[in-house]
Amino acid sequence: MKKIKQILAIICAVILVGMYITTFIMAIFDSSQTMVMFKGCIACTIFVPVVAYIYICLHKYAMSRSKRKDYYSSGSSFDGGNDLSDNGQGRQ
Repeated sequence: MKKIKQILAIICAVILVGMYITTFIMAIFDSSQTMVMFKGCIACTIFVPVVAYIYICLHKYAMSRSKRKDYYSSGSSFDGGNDLSDNGQGRQ
């Protein structure tokens, strides 16, 4: 999980830095698209980290769910595998 977070953080940083550099270069050359790029930069500054955070949360949830599924399908339980139920017979 730590490796995925690091890779995702690097990808997000590269995307954001690329957007900032592109906007800066377009501003220097006085392009007609400078304001559009600036607005896109602001949007990506918010959107990219939020999407990355959502992806990490979903990945963490999916992994914990699969671990839980594996745990219960293996027959393990909190009581060490002993069946504590009375199988419908009740106390006598």
